[in-house]
Amino acid sequence: MSKKLMSVILVAVLVLSMGTVAMASVSADELPAKADGYNRYYFYMPENWLNEHATTAGIYWWEGTDACSSWPGYVANPTDVEGLYYYDVNQDVTTIIWNNAIDGGTDPEAPIYTAAYQTINIGSEYYDAGESVNYPDGTDSFDEMIYVVDESKTMVNDFSGKSTFAGEWFYYYGNGEYGFTPEKGDVYFNQRSYNEAPTPVEDDVTEPTTPDVEYGIVSIGGIANEVYVGDELTYTVNLKTPNKIEDVQAYITYDADMLKVVEATTPNIYGAIVNTGEAGTIYFNATEVNNGLDFTADSALVEVKFEVLAKAESAIDITIEEMTERNGGSYFTDSEQVNADVVVTETLNVPERPTEPETTVTAPVEDPTKAPVADPTGITGTTPTEKPDTPPTGANVAIFAALAVVAMAAAAVVVLRKKANA
Repeated sequence: MSKKLMSVILVAVLVLSMGTVAMASVSADELPAKADGYNRYYFYMPENWLNEHATTAGIYWWEGTDACSSWPGYVANPTDVEGLYYYDVNQDVTTIIWNNAIDGGTDPEAPIYTAAYQTINIGSEYYDAGESVNYPDGTDSFDEMIYVVDESKTMVNDFSGKSTFAGEWFYYYGNGEYGFTPEKGDVYFNQRSYNEAPTPVEDDVTEPTTPDVEYGIVSIGGIANEVYVGDELTYTVNLKTPNKIEDVQAYITYDADMLKVVEATTPNIYGAIVNTGEAGTIYFNATEVNNGLDFTADSALVEVKFEVLAKAESAIDITIEEMTERNGGSYFTDSEQVNADVVVTETLNVPERPTEPETTVTAPVEDPTKAPVADPTGITGTTPTEKPDTPPTGANVAIFAALAVVAMAAAAVVVLRKKANA
C-alpha cells in the first residue's frame, strides 16, 4: 500500500474518530473516577488567597505515598465551582496542608513573601468521638469531605510574618454546598471562607402573596358586590307598609373614603329634607299629617347615587329612627322596628361588565362552482400509508460525513494511481 494511500486513510480515520468523540463527550460536571486506596479531599480556597502571584490552590504532604519532594507540593485540580478544588491522596497519608501553590521564599522584603498562604497541618483521616464540637460522635473518614477556612482563626507568625489559616471539615454535597450532616438537609452552607461560623444558605422561597385585585367590595344587607373605581352605583331603599304613614326620620351611613355622594333623593316624598353635608352620613326626614305618605304598594323611600373613589371594602346601611302610621301607632321608634308587617328592602345597582364574546372559527367552504386546480406535475396526490423515514440524527450525520470522507479519499487514490501510470 502506498504512503499516499495510508495518509489519506489516516485522515479519514481521524475525522471519524473526532465525530465519535464529539458524540460521546462527558459532562463537565463529572469528575474523574477515584482510584482504589485513595481519599478525595475538597478545598474551598478563600478569595483573598488569589493575587498577582497565586492563581490556583496547592496541596502538600511530607509522609506517605507520593510524599511531596518540595514545597508547595502538587497543584490541586479545579472543579466547575469557582474557588473549589480537589485532590486524591493515598489513604496512608495522615496530614495535609492546603496552600495557594506558591513558594513565598525567605526574603521578607520580596513582594511574593507575604503573598503565600497556607493552612495549618490538617489531620486527613477522621475525627474521634469528642474531637470536634461539630461532630460529637466523630466521623468515619474525611473522604469526599471539604475543608473550609475560618478566617477568624488566622494566625500570623511573629517571627516570619506569614499567615496560617485554620478551618473545619464538612460533608460536601456538590455544587459548592456543604454542611455538618452526611446528607444535605435544610441547613447547609456555600461560602468560600467564613468568620467564626458559616452562614446558612437561605433558599429563595417566595411567600405567596394575595393578588392585587382590581375591584372593591360594597356590601348591602350582607350581600357583597364587586365595584370598580369610577363606577356609579345606585343604592335604593324600598318601603312597604300596611297603611299610609305620616312621618319618617332616618339616616344612611357609608364609607366616605371609598364612596362619594353624587345625588340623594326621595322619589315618592314631596318636600322631604335630605342632608348630605356630613361625610359618611345622609340624613332625611318627611312629614305629611293630612294625606299621609303612601307606601302600601312597595315604593322607593330613598335613592342615592354614589361614585366609587377607591378599591376598598365597606357597607351601606340604613337606620330608620322613627316612622308613624297615619292616625295610628308606631312602625319604628328609637331605631327599633315595632311592627313586623313593615318591609324594608335594600338594593344596589352596579354597572354590568361586558363579557368577551366567544370566538368561533368557521372552516372555509369551497365554492362548488369553481373547478379544482390541476396538479402541474400530473401526479395524483395520495396519503402515504407507510411511515416516512426518520430524519438523520446528529450521530448519523457525523457517521455519514466520515464515510463520505473515506469515499473521497478512495477516489483520490484512484486518481493518484492513474496519474502515476500515465
